[in-house]
Amino acid sequence: MSFTETKHYATEAWVDFVNGQISKEQEAAMQAHLDNDCETCSRAFTLWQRVSQAAQRESEYGAPESAVTHVRNAFIVAQPVKSQGRLEIPRLVMDSLWRPAVAGVRSASSVPRQVVYRAGEIVIEMQLEPVPHTDRVNIAGQVSRAAEQDVGLAEISVIVSTPKATLARAATNRFGEFQLGFVPEKNLRISFGVVDGKELSIPLEGTGIRIFHRN
Repeated sequence: MSFTETKHYATEAWVDFVNGQISKEQEAAMQAHLDNDCETCSRAFTLWQRVSQAAQRESEYGAPESAVTHVRNAFIVAQPVKSQGRLEIPRLVMDSLWRPAVAGVRSASSVPRQVVYRAGEIVIEMQLEPVPHTDRVNIAGQVSRAAEQDVGLAEISVIVSTPKATLARAATNRFGEFQLGFVPEKNLRISFGVVDGKELSIPLEGTGIRIFHRN
């Protein structure tokens, strides 16, 4: 099973549940968990169910803007970098910006953005949140393996940078968790040291390219 240390199913498990990408046995177990009125997991299930439904509706008209931006910025990230491993750009599998805007809300700029990336068996979950009344953005996340998400990957270097400068630096703790803050600039990327012989690097939107959805 894929539980966090608080005995709730992890985000990636609910993503797979919503998308029907788990075994019948695990599906039954997770449904039983929901039936036991776990409030935390019920919220997670509802969130990703709505995200999935929105993504399906969006696919009828074209690729979500966040996905298009991710691909465009990938060309920026794919520049020569000094690394002991092979550069790989993880695949964006979930983005809370795929959800429809809530009626009556003028701007979602203050709402945390949740994203999930995957590179092989490596899963990167991140929450990006603007700091009120400032230009800063905070990122909190976790690096783990899909098969054992209750065991995070410790001591992984996490760096937010542009081609010219490092803006923030951290390392994952024993649970694979990390947190850092920075002021967005153009051509941002967040890199995750060397994991399984690969340096994982994800493009982030900077000034002039939206990190958060603004109506």
